[in-house]
Amino acid sequence: MKNDIISSSNSKAVSTTEQIKQFQSLYYLIKGKRDTDIKLFTKYKEFNYSDIIELNTKIYKKLELHKLVTDIVNVTIGFDNKEIKSLGNWNEFTNTDFGISACTKYITLEWDFNLILPNQTHEVPQTHTIRVRIGNSLKTSEIIQVVFQGGEAHDLEEAQAQMSCKIDFVNSQICNELKTIVSEWYDTLKNNSHDHKLIKFIVKHKNKFHNFIIISFLTAGTILINYLYSILSSSSLSFLPKDDNHKLFFFLTSSVLVLFLFYRMGSLYANQMLRQRFGKLRRNPMFTFTKGDKNKFNDVKKNNKKQLEGVFKTIILSISANGLTTLIGYILSKIIT
Repeated sequence: MKNDIISSSNSKAVSTTEQIKQFQSLYYLIKGKRDTDIKLFTKYKEFNYSDIIELNTKIYKKLELHKLVTDIVNVTIGFDNKEIKSLGNWNEFTNTDFGISACTKYITLEWDFNLILPNQTHEVPQTHTIRVRIGNSLKTSEIIQVVFQGGEAHDLEEAQAQMSCKIDFVNSQICNELKTIVSEWYDTLKNNSHDHKLIKFIVKHKNKFHNFIIISFLTAGTILINYLYSILSSSSLSFLPKDDNHKLFFFLTSSVLVLFLFYRMGSLYANQMLRQRFGKLRRNPMFTFTKGDKNKFNDVKKNNKKQLEGVFKTIILSISANGLTTLIGYILSKIIT
């Protein structure tokens, strides 16, 4: 009888101990605070369907090395026709038909999973979340909205980045491993550049082209001044000064006026080129998911070709100003003298 009482007492103690452990585990699961790590990516990259598949594969290869209890992947895709697709699992994403006319604005991928961490005090799964947002096509009004919504400083930086990776974690080692995977995947992506090699060179040296046009017009003005000096020296027209000092003064003042006029013409012409030509050059689309993205790629290519032709025409016309000024000066010298 005494042994039965002792056995019953021990059973109650074991039961109470297990309940306490369960309570501790659940309390830690609910109350345990997760830390956050955010990495921003600012390089121009191109993203296609196979790249997203590759990233998902790399992340799961890493997760499978741990004791994965539950996992789910959400994919959200925003299009330029104000339509948003929110796909609740990975199979829905892979089975989605992207043969649509809309162009892709941004893609958000979120992996939410529970792991039993090695050497943790309580045998209860801990929740981790990794969120990758690709695309930064925020309008000025949308950026202002982010600011006035009372978001923190990093919210605006995250919204403006080409890509961001946000990880809510309990275990810092797993966080660093996942962040490394995303970073290495991002570095191997193809750089997003202009469709024509000349565009990169022209955009890089656009200020030099701007200055070249102004110098071309100033050169044309100088040519005209030389002809003006020749006319003043040899002409006997009544309205021209007779005295040499007066001739020199007239020549200098008229030279300043001519150079100023040609500088203004060159400056206006160069600024128009920067605004109408350089300002309309476009990069290739960031995404090649939909048919709309591929059509946009072709539109960008046609537009850039047109703007390149315009740039070269502008440069040729600015150089031609020298020849035109020479011709005008020659004609004037023959008429007056």
